[in-house]
Amino acid sequence: MKARRIFGDFEPYGWEPSNEQIAKEFGLKTDRILRFDTNTSPYIPSSLLQELKKGLEDLPVNRYPDTSYSILRRKLASYNKCNPDNIMVSNGADESLDIIVKTFVDENREVILSVPTYSYYPVLVRLMAGKVKQVKRNKDFSDNFAAIKNAIGKNTCMVMLCSPNNPTGNLVNPEGLRSLLETSCAVMIDEAYYEFSGKSLAHLTKSYDNLVIVRTFSKAFSLAGLRVGYTLASEKTTSLLNMVRPPNSVGVISLRLAEIALDNTKLVRENVSRILGERNRCTAELSKIRGIRVIPTNANFMLIRFGKYTGSEVYKKLAKRGLVVRDVSKLPALKHCVRFSVGKPEEDDVLLKTIREIAKG
Repeated sequence: MKARRIFGDFEPYGWEPSNEQIAKEFGLKTDRILRFDTNTSPYIPSSLLQELKKGLEDLPVNRYPDTSYSILRRKLASYNKCNPDNIMVSNGADESLDIIVKTFVDENREVILSVPTYSYYPVLVRLMAGKVKQVKRNKDFSDNFAAIKNAIGKNTCMVMLCSPNNPTGNLVNPEGLRSLLETSCAVMIDEAYYEFSGKSLAHLTKSYDNLVIVRTFSKAFSLAGLRVGYTLASEKTTSLLNMVRPPNSVGVISLRLAEIALDNTKLVRENVSRILGERNRCTAELSKIRGIRVIPTNANFMLIRFGKYTGSEVYKKLAKRGLVVRDVSKLPALKHCVRFSVGKPEEDDVLLKTIREIAKG
């Protein structure tokens, strides 16, 4: 059997291990494990599920969904104050990213990444036989737009950015972005954590065909298991993306629950407020611990740097106690860092207490 040549030196995305895998590796019971590694909401949207339940028996699961996802697109257009033709619906934000890369990346063409950033981006580019060019962020983790623009050459087809950036939590500067949009490159902005920052660059899609914004229901909407995402772009660019999009990748149950969620955005705002309040509390508590630096964030997760331990060492020390964070130590400039998502106060208290113990050595 012959696989594609790219797999000779291919580095896959590092999936989060399951609770069963963690329990086996560290000799734990699965009910002792607390997850802080996926950047999802700690709150189950029970009221939305109750609303879904009312009409569940009448959902036409025997049929394919409306391929255009027209009802959801209309509701998303209202939420985002745009036209439905500016929206493409996908099976999670990751499918949006996959479609974007398939649309703009040819074999051996270059894609610029502002690193460190979401580690799935280079995987997608390499799967299309594209080339990744990394540009290091500034010391404060802001995008180095001067270096990015200088790195753009004749072979560059796209720049991929994240705002707030995963895992550093900083925002893309609008003026810096405009300087890139004046080039011929496609520019993707991943706004998966938009609702936590309240800052978007989507309005620029009205002026620039080469800008695509990616959003998701997985984070602030508390619907990561739903697998629904979407893009915002000009009508011309959305038409291009739809040429690549699979026809029926989002199921009717997922579509209906996403529609219900958009009818109940007050719940989203309430949960975001709770999470941000808890994030601020965690920041204050961690800032008191000697040997730890808290990186400022605009998202629902936090990046912390240890003075005497690597991120990998901290990950293992926490995992042995049933606390799972994200080890980001292999990413550029993050050797001594771990990232964790904000949970419920009682969960965060356990994590904070254990981090204090680890920092004391």
